[in-house]
Amino acid sequence: MKGTPEGKSRIRVGERAPLETSELREAHASGKAIILMFGNPWHCLYCERTWFNIKEVLPRYENDVAFVMVAAQRVKFWEPPDENVRLAKRYGVIGEPWVFLVDKAGVVRKIFVGFTERGKIEAELTNLLDPLAAR
Repeated sequence: MKGTPEGKSRIRVGERAPLETSELREAHASGKAIILMFGNPWHCLYCERTWFNIKEVLPRYENDVAFVMVAAQRVKFWEPPDENVRLAKRYGVIGEPWVFLVDKAGVVRKIFVGFTERGKIEAELTNLLDPLAAR
């Protein structure tokens, strides 16, 4: 399938998310759930589409969810920050996009690999924030 990265994440659903960058630590300390996206929407079409889908959904959840974008792959003349490269290695992500939904306790609840539709993102956010809604 187009827009699907290779491999499997080292971090699994149900495990604590490595929140090892200042931006992730701050988002977690705020008591919000986190949408963590590894990708580069300025270089990757599937990242761009996924990013736009997240941006369309996010305003309805901004009081409860923080969005963190991590660009970790070299693009032409741009080198990603070392912090981003280390985080991508920690998560084991190869290629892009990858999206991790992390609950308020810091536990990974959903992983999207590759392009992700807006409806799927919103449905999983609803489940993440209101588990009773999923029943």
